[in-house]
Amino acid sequence: MIFSSSQDVNSISLKTDHLFSVVFISSQAQKDRLQKKFFLLEPQKQITDALAACKRNYTDLVTIYDQVENANHSEAVVKGSYSCSWIGANGCTWSNGDPVTFINFSRNFTEERCCGALTAHGAWECFNCSSKMYFMCHKQDHILISLNKTWIEAQLYCTKNQSNLVSITNEMENERVKEAVNGSDSVWIGFQYNYKVVWSDDGYSHYKEDVKAACLTFLPNNCSTRSLSTCAPLCYKRFIYVSTEKKSWEAALNYCMSYPKKDGLLRIQSEDDQREVERELKRQNITEPVWVGLRKSRLFGFWIWSSGLMVGPWTNWQDGRKDPETSYFCGALEKNNGTYMWSDKDCRLELRFLCEVK
Repeated sequence: MIFSSSQDVNSISLKTDHLFSVVFISSQAQKDRLQKKFFLLEPQKQITDALAACKRNYTDLVTIYDQVENANHSEAVVKGSYSCSWIGANGCTWSNGDPVTFINFSRNFTEERCCGALTAHGAWECFNCSSKMYFMCHKQDHILISLNKTWIEAQLYCTKNQSNLVSITNEMENERVKEAVNGSDSVWIGFQYNYKVVWSDDGYSHYKEDVKAACLTFLPNNCSTRSLSTCAPLCYKRFIYVSTEKKSWEAALNYCMSYPKKDGLLRIQSEDDQREVERELKRQNITEPVWVGLRKSRLFGFWIWSSGLMVGPWTNWQDGRKDPETSYFCGALEKNNGTYMWSDKDCRLELRFLCEVK
């Protein structure tokens, strides 16, 4: 079983180490080896088409988990000469539970927790949900109800009459609703913004740059949301796979080696690698230990990666030593005082595990 080529130094042949034959190779860590890569595709009018294109070609629509990623995404969109891009966020729903796939926010849309209303000009505004205004129900036709109610009261009124507050799924529907409003002041529609942002790749994040980013698009230049035909899917490719099932170290290694798009258990050779791994584990809200490719040679007594590369010079053991005294022969990442550190574990333990993605 081997492995990767190396430009560097010192290799030691080993033919009978436990579990696999291997050549130990020392090498320098490649910078940004595990960092996500971003790709802009051709513009798509619908979020569903953008999502499908990213999943078909890469991993998913991009997710934004901190200010650094937000800046990187903005730069990618500007370089691509697009006014905006689809991202993988959905914190917006209609009152009937359907996801929002079309948006028409005005430039003044700034509230963080709010209910949606349509202005006489057809743009969407966000108001405090306890405000009172006319509203529009939708059953088969669009019906303007000339009663001043809060958003919740309006929704209850509609449901008692076997309908919901109106939802708008495309530009044509937006125009029909605008015509039905017939010049009235803002009226409630079924749009709701919930503070919790749900990402299409099921990631976990507290970060939210603004409400527009949370509702499906990323608008670096404050572009008009009417022109979604210019929105290009901003996709990413991830190089770290986190298993959902638990296996022993050896079974995890076999799993990671047997799938075409995977390249063995994960190795962590630098602080850059460690940073990307921590970002991914935090994104998936994982606090339990996970297997990585660390393995102690029973013959030579030092730690190696399952790919054949020697461990070091950078290490991240819990006690801070370069080559600690350990009781077990397999290595895992374990959260310790808020930081993910290396630790030795009994190889027979069944843990979730990290694979490298080609």
